Amino acid sequence: MLRASCQGLGLHTFPEMLPLTIEQLDLSHNHLRVLQDNTTEERPNLRYLDLGGNQLDRLSPGALLPLRWLQALILAGNTLNQDYESNSQALWPLDHLHFLDLSANCLDGDMAAVYVANLSSLWSLDLSNNHIRLLARGTFLGNPNLLDINLSGNYILQIEAGAFQGLLQLRELSLARNSLHCISDFSLRPLWRLNLSFNALQFFATEEGNWGYQLQVLDLSHNQLRAVPMLSALHHLRHLNLSDNHLASLESHPPPLPQDTALWYQEVIRPNLTQSGQNPAVSLPGLTDLDLSRNQLGMFPVDFLSHLSALQRLSMAWNCLQNLSALQPMSVLPLLPLRTLDLQGNHIQTFPSWVFEMLPSLKVLNLGDNELQLCWRTEAGQDGPFRGTPQPFGSAFQLKHLSLSRNGLRKLCSSAFSPTTLFSLDLSGNTGLALVPSDLQGLQHSLRELSFRGNGMESTHLGLPCLQELRVLDLSGNTLDSLPWTLNCSPFLQRLDLRKNHLQALDTEALGSLSGHLTSMFIAGNPFHCCTLGWLVALASANVSIPDLGEAQCVYPSSDGGSWGPLARDHRQFCTWWQGTQAAWVLLAVVSLFLICCVVTSLLQNSPRLPWALRLRKSHQGWN
Repeated sequence: MLRASCQGLGLHTFPEMLPLTIEQLDLSHNHLRVLQDNTTEERPNLRYLDLGGNQLDRLSPGALLPLRWLQALILAGNTLNQDYESNSQALWPLDHLHFLDLSANCLDGDMAAVYVANLSSLWSLDLSNNHIRLLARGTFLGNPNLLDINLSGNYILQIEAGAFQGLLQLRELSLARNSLHCISDFSLRPLWRLNLSFNALQFFATEEGNWGYQLQVLDLSHNQLRAVPMLSALHHLRHLNLSDNHLASLESHPPPLPQDTALWYQEVIRPNLTQSGQNPAVSLPGLTDLDLSRNQLGMFPVDFLSHLSALQRLSMAWNCLQNLSALQPMSVLPLLPLRTLDLQGNHIQTFPSWVFEMLPSLKVLNLGDNELQLCWRTEAGQDGPFRGTPQPFGSAFQLKHLSLSRNGLRKLCSSAFSPTTLFSLDLSGNTGLALVPSDLQGLQHSLRELSFRGNGMESTHLGLPCLQELRVLDLSGNTLDSLPWTLNCSPFLQRLDLRKNHLQALDTEALGSLSGHLTSMFIAGNPFHCCTLGWLVALASANVSIPDLGEAQCVYPSSDGGSWGPLARDHRQFCTWWQGTQAAWVLLAVVSLFLICCVVTSLLQNSPRLPWALRLRKSHQGWN
């Protein structure tokens, strides 16, 4: 495919003398203002033309006639709101046009309708970042083959009934970043994807009837929803995003609403709900992915989730969950098919082990940024023994990935993870955490990834057991001055992160035991000694990659505390001089000591009349 790029060349006119066989032409970000008739010559092979980011405000009716075989035309970032009725005629000859980008042209709804009125061949249309406030009835009647429309970043307040009439093949529609407050009769049955994020929606409901909807992905995030949308007719829905709303409950009835909103709800929404028999909690049999993060939910919605028989991924991050022990007894809890559960950023303090019996298929659990207590002191005070839930993760038989980051953990209960088969464990961001080998008991033969990043741990507080299957270990952001000897038990370790510690050198014997599989190591931010870098040579010999070697520094020994230099520099000249200087100082000290001894002996022998000498001689004779 022959392409030509004239992007950003400062052109003021359409270029001439281009090959007739060219198929793609990029003229974006130039200074084109007008396309006159006969500006372009016949180019039967040109399929793609980018005129975005120019200053186009006028298109003569015949300007694009020689390019009537175009399939994609980019006109984004111009000022085509001027003389739009005349400009739109330039697009009429493009009978093969499938993609048209008119974004960021200051178009209102009427202007946009005029531009697309006669383009029946269009498949994809981009009208984003314009000034559209109203979508009138029949706006897209002339585009029956449209597959996707992007209307994001406008000011749309109202969509008239029939605005999308005739679009029987429409599959994707984005209305994100507009000003919509309500959709009470969603009726685009052939649609697959709908993005309504970043609006001001308070309600969303489908049209009457439970047939025909093909919607699979619905994004309602960053709105003002106070009640669960009425989605029971969306039997094909797979992915639902309700994050960043005002949901405090997932019950069938909404919480108390402001007076004006409540009146509107009773007059408009409630009749639809009653007639269609819809209930927000009715089963969505195909839903696999639900995002409820950043709402105001205070309880884990067991009853609501029990209607979602196919749900595999659930996010309730950054809500108001506190104590999962407050859930009802296990005898009345359903089995939920979840595989991934994100509870990050709540206020959870306890996580009872029987919750995993309700979630027998759970593989990924994020409990980061909570207030989890795996162990706590008894009434005996600070000197009392630690107590906690016995094996809080002991019944998580399918759990593979667990994050306990930033929970303020100071200690882990012994056998807290036994007998799980975790692959990865994140304990990062728990400042002051102290670990003993028994804390990770049960993970010796399964754990592959382990993170202690940013815990400020000293070497004496890092009691790692033998982790025979470990592949990735992150020890960055601590105060380690030596590596744990148990790394010798991890022959398959591939990636080791030692950044921002207090290491002065690395144990070459320990590195030798890892050389078989170790592929990369991060070391920047340590005060390595420039004259004891035998370990660095050993890593190079073992073909271990050090991606941050250029950032690593080392310190030269000196009487004033030392100066820093790049670790990768050749230090042999300085270190040879320094080692020679050190040897000279040692020799000088030995000679000085010998001379002092000789002087003292001579004084004792040749100065018998001195009182202190006589006393010293008598005491010497007494010893004999």
